[in-house]
Amino acid sequence: MKLAVFIQMLALLLPVCTFSEENIYTPVSARLPTVTRNVLLETLDQLGITESNLGYRPKGYWTRYPDPNDIPFKLLAFDDLFAEPQHIYDFVSIMALSVENYLHPDYLKSNDRGSSKGLMKTVYYVGMRNATGQMRDYSASLWAEPNKEEPLLWSIHSIYDRTGRVFRYNAMGEPSDFPLIEHDLREAIKPLHPEVQRLIAKTVIHLTDAYMFREVAMRNVDYRKALACWRIRQMGETQTDGLEYYPQLEDCARDLDINSIYYSGQKMLESGEMLADSLIALKSDPKNNVDWKKQQLNVLTPVGRIVLGGSGKDTHQYSDAFLVVDFGGDDTYIGAIGSTPSLDIPISLAIDLEGNDTYTNGDEFLPTQGAGIFGAGVLLDMEGDDVYRSKCLAQGAALLGLGVLADMNGNDRYELGTSGQGAAYFGVGVAIDNTGDDSYRLLGDGQGFGGMGGVGALVNRTGNDHYWCAPTKQEVYRIDRFHAADSANSSNAQGCGMGRRGDVTDGHSWAGGMGVLIDIQGNDLYEANNWATGCGYWYGMGFLWDGGGDDIYRTANWSQVCGAHFCIATLIDQGGNDQHIITGEYSDGIGFGHDFTVGLFLDKEGNDVYRCPGDGLGFAINTSQIFVVDEGGDDTYITTGKKHNFGLNDFTANNPPAIGAFQTLFGDQICIFEDINGKDRYLMEEFGTGKNLGDDPQMKDGAIRFYPTPEERAALPNPRYYGCGRDISDWTGPQIEFFRNKMKKNFETFK
Repeated sequence: MKLAVFIQMLALLLPVCTFSEENIYTPVSARLPTVTRNVLLETLDQLGITESNLGYRPKGYWTRYPDPNDIPFKLLAFDDLFAEPQHIYDFVSIMALSVENYLHPDYLKSNDRGSSKGLMKTVYYVGMRNATGQMRDYSASLWAEPNKEEPLLWSIHSIYDRTGRVFRYNAMGEPSDFPLIEHDLREAIKPLHPEVQRLIAKTVIHLTDAYMFREVAMRNVDYRKALACWRIRQMGETQTDGLEYYPQLEDCARDLDINSIYYSGQKMLESGEMLADSLIALKSDPKNNVDWKKQQLNVLTPVGRIVLGGSGKDTHQYSDAFLVVDFGGDDTYIGAIGSTPSLDIPISLAIDLEGNDTYTNGDEFLPTQGAGIFGAGVLLDMEGDDVYRSKCLAQGAALLGLGVLADMNGNDRYELGTSGQGAAYFGVGVAIDNTGDDSYRLLGDGQGFGGMGGVGALVNRTGNDHYWCAPTKQEVYRIDRFHAADSANSSNAQGCGMGRRGDVTDGHSWAGGMGVLIDIQGNDLYEANNWATGCGYWYGMGFLWDGGGDDIYRTANWSQVCGAHFCIATLIDQGGNDQHIITGEYSDGIGFGHDFTVGLFLDKEGNDVYRCPGDGLGFAINTSQIFVVDEGGDDTYITTGKKHNFGLNDFTANNPPAIGAFQTLFGDQICIFEDINGKDRYLMEEFGTGKNLGDDPQMKDGAIRFYPTPEERAALPNPRYYGCGRDISDWTGPQIEFFRNKMKKNFETFK
């Protein structure tokens, strides 16, 4: 039967559409034949396209399109996901499943605590494997044989041997009267319990291995350039639009053997978790006779300071810590902790076993709380309600390195300026919180932010959490006038991947990285301004996965699956009665793409509410592909009724294309909005006053519409435009194969 879809379009670049009630709304069941294909493939059939039309495979002859072969630092996954967006769900679900499996209490509390590899496996799957193809997840190849009589003394002695330093001073064939390194170390170590000595000694050996691999990583790096990179900050603020070019940064990114640094980090993660597991077991053993108050040590080594804190209320403040272990108490950590404080201290591990601790740092040029620059920093806090505060590059952050913050239990509070809570540039930064109701506050560039060539991931397994990155310009001036008429701040957060667009400035463009936020369970609140909650920019990838709970997403512009300039943006919510709220009159979101963006917005189930005053809900311009799918529930969609929503695209713009839009001839623009089952409402509202304006003429329950119609497409100079808005109230066929859970869980019961 001929499709009866009639549209009146204004002769504008982005026309506002009007609809005839009697012509546009025909029940889907009366229009479509009975098929066995899933609902999304059925929609592709109706549009006259197949899977082969999905995604983009750019070529060098796409004039003005930045040739991907000329954009350095792309992550391995980008090109193939850009070409095959139907595999985005599988790609992100593997990361989410790794969090659920390897941080699951049953895995962590098995006889050997999962072989003490839960943290290493989690960081590997959400960070490392997306940045390199040369690492293995199942082992960090740890090996240590401490001396039986004096294990810690001779483990420290091995540091001197392996770094070419003198352990016993002598002159003219006689031992020197001082310094007496061996004597002083032996006296300092003597009060320690033998089992504590043995456990710390093994970790020291492992960390020395990590240090040696970091030295391998730096073999081709010019240290003068590395030093010049050290104090570079404001990366997220200055690099998106190429405001300042750092040639030394590009050189170091090319010359650094980042895989050796990742291997160092794997050793630190596995060794650190093993040490924490072993010490917790020792403390809980009623037969042990350890006086934990006396287990204290503070000694220097050629690679940094080794500190053991007892079980009291301690204050730790160091500028050269190689290993810090605190056995208990409500402690205060000031400055650098579990981070690389300088080029000379490139490996640092900190472990706090228990207590309500405070971590604070007021120096914006000092990385801390699980941060790495030209090295690897790991902070592991096992128990307690903790507070983390810092200025910049902290709480799971990296610049040309690896940084990991893992907090395993407690209701925690994280406060940060910029670049952290899971953020990285040319490296991997991961923030992990396993249990508890947590609060994250950020000014920008974090909470799962992948800057140039980096992977930044924020992982929160369970709890009712609050993610906040919505400061006003009075709190911090990050105004984004170019992308928002109401001049909201740029957040660059909550699953955001952004690159360096240098084509409009100095010609040096760098691919964006991958920003990931994974929250497995809980009733969560996400708040941000522009560029947040699953967004991408300039060869960047942004992913947000929420596994369940009644969640609220409240953002401003270019958010909740938005992107610009050759990127991938994704938000996946697995269940719950959610609210997706876009604020501001001039806002684009909940599925909006510009200039070769691939976007997936997927809500699997629940009675959800969508508020979108601007363009979105499956709208794209300038050759993009946007898929907005709600798979179940009684949903409510609220718009102004005057913007571009529900599968509309700009098929009258650049048609025929001007010289500057030549590349639009070689890609398909696909905009799909689908609500599957449930009794849904489509309403209009006067945003600002809240006045109800009645039913939205663009869509209603059981309706289908196409943009352009087949007749309109046949008349276009460039016909590669496909748009469909569809509400299916009675679907009984198979679920969408692209979005089906396929992987086996290690644990069927969530805890």
